[in-house]
Amino acid sequence: MYLMIQVIESNSLGFPSITIRTAFYELTVLPAIGGRIIGFGLDGVNLLYQNDSLEGHCPHYEPAGSEGMQSIRKSSPILLYGGEKTWLAPQSDWGGTPYADLDHGEYACEILRGERTFRLTLTSPICRETGIQLIRTLTFEQDVRYVDIEQRMINRSSVQVTKGFWQVTMLNRNGTVHIPQGLALKEEASIPLLNAQNASVQRSADGWTMPVDNGLMYKLGFMTDGGRASAVYEADNGKTYELTKTFQVEPDRKYPHGTVVEVYNASEYSYYELEVHSPAYTLNPGEDAAFTIRWELAVY
Repeated sequence: MYLMIQVIESNSLGFPSITIRTAFYELTVLPAIGGRIIGFGLDGVNLLYQNDSLEGHCPHYEPAGSEGMQSIRKSSPILLYGGEKTWLAPQSDWGGTPYADLDHGEYACEILRGERTFRLTLTSPICRETGIQLIRTLTFEQDVRYVDIEQRMINRSSVQVTKGFWQVTMLNRNGTVHIPQGLALKEEASIPLLNAQNASVQRSADGWTMPVDNGLMYKLGFMTDGGRASAVYEADNGKTYELTKTFQVEPDRKYPHGTVVEVYNASEYSYYELEVHSPAYTLNPGEDAAFTIRWELAVY
């Protein structure tokens, strides 16, 4: 059977890129800078923010141990390339600049073609600070509207590590976020994390609706087990594009930030973030854990 999935090797943001094109969406990854997704959309419309000012820029870090890498990282600016990437939670473990090896290190890329599926696996270097290695596996299936993004962490260190997955997706503004009410977790209010007074949130029996249409910085969290979050973008071509993330929530588990979904709005650049957290996982040396998020694109 012929697999109607196209694979296009090109360049994006000054780096080699791989674009997966199906009948329902186009998705572009950049293995060289964090194995991130830099493009997701259709009809030439990219829902994901891309910071062209960092085109082709990727710092090289000389081999260093944990303390050396930590010193370099903390004295370096955060590199906001855009797109989607996997960070480790909680943020209190690393402060304002994410672990460099995982955020913008070069990921190995492997492509596996099946009869009705196509897999793209992106494997990080081992983080010199945490000993964690990330494996991001994107699975595309014939004739479906979604892609599954499995995030896996392996503890390659010699000590026990406790971390959670934190999928951060930078989206073009303006947009609207929808977060459904939970079944067991039914918080009535959002959780203020940063400058909550700058946000506009509408609460209903079904959940929260949040227009993101200003350049004021803020961040809100949501503790809900609805297992879904959507971002809506109205494009200049008159069409509306909706990215919906679905994922498993475990209400009885500890979440590193005390939230399942977070929305951050930037002031310096024209983007906002739709972020999804996993529970915290405690891993002994050699152990691993995985958390999958499904992305689906609707156009109307």
